[in-house]
Amino acid sequence: MAYTVRTLSRAKNDAQQIYNWIKDRSPDGAIRWWAAFRDACRSLEQGPERNSLAVEGEQSGRDIRQLLFKTRRGRYYRLVYVIAEDEVHVLRVRGPGQPDLLPDEIS
Repeated sequence: MAYTVRTLSRAKNDAQQIYNWIKDRSPDGAIRWWAAFRDACRSLEQGPERNSLAVEGEQSGRDIRQLLFKTRRGRYYRLVYVIAEDEVHVLRVRGPGQPDLLPDEIS
């Protein structure tokens, strides 16, 4: 079954902030990060239930999942998402060193 992936506004803002932070340090790195982010989102179209539950789900009592993706430099980022019927909603994007999300930080 193919899922439709929707990146919610908070996740888009997260991604833009991460991109801008990287771009200030390495414009080429930012382009590569954006491609990895885009590929990670696309990968959720097939089998999003294969990924692990996120710690944020335990706190909120919801079935919240995460997809880890890494950059060429080996830094891991997380897509935090939920599955709603035939859609995947990407709620947030987290970078290395960022704390787990609080319940009020999840859309």
